[in-house]
Amino acid sequence: MEVKTEIFAVQIPMNQLMMSHKREEVLNYCRNCGNYMKNYSCPDFEFDILEYLSNYNYATVIMTKVDSEFISESIDNEYLKDMSCDSKVLRDYERENPDVDMDLNSKISMFMFNEIKDYMTDKLLDMENYYPNSVSLPPGSCTRCDVCFKKENSKCNAPEKLRYSLEALGFLVSDIYRDIFESELGWAKGKLPESFNTCSAFLTNDIIKVAELKRKIGEIRVEM
Repeated sequence: MEVKTEIFAVQIPMNQLMMSHKREEVLNYCRNCGNYMKNYSCPDFEFDILEYLSNYNYATVIMTKVDSEFISESIDNEYLKDMSCDSKVLRDYERENPDVDMDLNSKISMFMFNEIKDYMTDKLLDMENYYPNSVSLPPGSCTRCDVCFKKENSKCNAPEKLRYSLEALGFLVSDIYRDIFESELGWAKGKLPESFNTCSAFLTNDIIKVAELKRKIGEIRVEM
């Protein structure tokens, strides 16, 4: 079964994006995450975040959306149960939380997030080759390696591909969904949300054509 994903993108000045920058509030959430200080794409950072962001004038904020209705209708399908376990995000979570017995809804949510995250991470990284003086902020933490080298006190294995999410840099993504897309975050513990949403951004010095960026990203198709 193939699932299509809708992509919404809005270009805004960086000062408008900075209205959602609430670093201390977001950092409190990060401290409760298993990746905190254990993944090179997650806080704490050795660089100055505000200085990092000041290098760019515009942000194209991107929301991906998958309707979950068809999944809800097939929730008892055995294939769906097996498929949902095939997720790097899920395996990382289970490794960090061995005593947590996750329900199927949560596993499916992690699978969907993992699929969209991997696609958007690679596509946005490619976009940096098309647009000068740009940087991508993909959804979620980096999962390129089975175990992040930071846990072993070793250097990053792929520093040229290391990028940081909006959350990692201190943005409250729920504000971005509400203020820019007039939408809600979409994730819900213990049950499937109405839609699976992820948020990422592409920072540039100059105004770019959003339609062109969306065309280069292409259509996300999740195989289930």
